[in-house]
Amino acid sequence: MLMSYRLKECANKGCDNEFKQYNSLSKYCSLKCKTSDKKESKKVYAPIKKVSDKRKIENLKYSAMRIEFLGKPQNKICFIDECNKPANTIEHISGRKGFYDEWARDNNVSLYLDVRFWRPCCLEHNLELENNPELSKKYQLNKISGKPKI
Repeated sequence: MLMSYRLKECANKGCDNEFKQYNSLSKYCSLKCKTSDKKESKKVYAPIKKVSDKRKIENLKYSAMRIEFLGKPQNKICFIDECNKPANTIEHISGRKGFYDEWARDNNVSLYLDVRFWRPCCLEHNLELENNPELSKKYQLNKISGKPKI
């Protein structure tokens, strides 16, 4: 049985050659055309930013406000009961995302920068508040109602 092959144009835009298409998957006349076409069509994407432009500005404000907050005499010791360690972190008792109320929304004060919900905390308790739901219920606010979790 004699097989006949169709002549097909090369899919590479810069190539005008016709070639014998041995199967329905063949699109290029040679490997050189195939690789050069992929190099041209490959898109270069910008990497995803680790921190958004908005958060960069907030981080600069936060750094200055954090130093001022922890420098006050009433904020020198961890706020957890019976912990007398020096405070070196800030606990956001109502989270860091969004706005707490209409006043904050009108004045563009996100929870991340809202000093009303900051508490001085030692590093050990700050990490424990993230990982221990019982301690979290005692000291943090509910994100929906804004009331204590208990």
